[in-house]
Amino acid sequence: MIAEVASPHHSFGQEFYPYESIRALRLADKARLTDRHQLIERIAEELPQRSEATRRRVAEKLVQRYVRTTRRAIVPAPHYQPFVRLIARGRHAPGQIELLYWQLAQVDTLVGALARELFYPVCIAQRPPDGLSGASFAARNGAQLFGTGAFAATDIAPQITRDFIHDYARQEWHFANAPSLDRALRILQGAGLIARERMSGLRGRPPSYRLSNHDVSLTTFLWALYDEFLPHAQNGALTLAPGVLAVADFARTLLLLPRQIENHCEAARRHQFLAASSNGALRLTFGNQDALADALLSRAL
Repeated sequence: MIAEVASPHHSFGQEFYPYESIRALRLADKARLTDRHQLIERIAEELPQRSEATRRRVAEKLVQRYVRTTRRAIVPAPHYQPFVRLIARGRHAPGQIELLYWQLAQVDTLVGALARELFYPVCIAQRPPDGLSGASFAARNGAQLFGTGAFAATDIAPQITRDFIHDYARQEWHFANAPSLDRALRILQGAGLIARERMSGLRGRPPSYRLSNHDVSLTTFLWALYDEFLPHAQNGALTLAPGVLAVADFARTLLLLPRQIENHCEAARRHQFLAASSNGALRLTFGNQDALADALLSRAL
């Protein structure tokens, strides 16, 4: 077996806990604590798990995922951190869950890799994952082949079997931790991006996954877009061609279709979060995440 330590991807080893995360960030925003350990203890007190050790472990992971800290201090204080404010002061639970998923995928790289490197190519681009031919993918994924058979039928969505996901992770990522892979798949399900079902027509109807019929809020779209491109736009010269956004990391992590990206970009221009040049390229209109978070909250998109 290939050693997991060679993998470029890692997992924090905890479930999603979206509603607990929202409550934790509201507490962090309201309590205004700057001591990391004090915040973890306060969050642990509010968690529903019976075991004190479990509550503390979950609280540590929630802070690690969503709050910028040093080993001891929260810098800046939580109520000054734009992501904390965006979650804590938002009122749209589905959008808050999308944002939590986005942030989680930045630190739990296994989750993001499943979205970008497996579900995006198969379910949106309709091509095999990198490193595989169509025939090789079909042979390892229950004989579904692009352009023929099940994928040619408009009423059958592409599916990826659980066995293929585990096999691909071992072979391509050198990641052999099956519980972590299943946990990452549950996180994608919990965020509403994929759905679990059984692949019909195969012996034993093995478990598989397909893209959910989902979209994201404009707030989530803009936060993720800015999160990826704002660091490159500090000189004010960055422009984004519409075709670039369709294959950007944030779009693949959120598993957005090209038409969804186009629709969100049009809405973002109307609300003046993006500006368009004469050649159709886009540029960011906010220069930092604090201003962006304040605008997103004030306009309640």
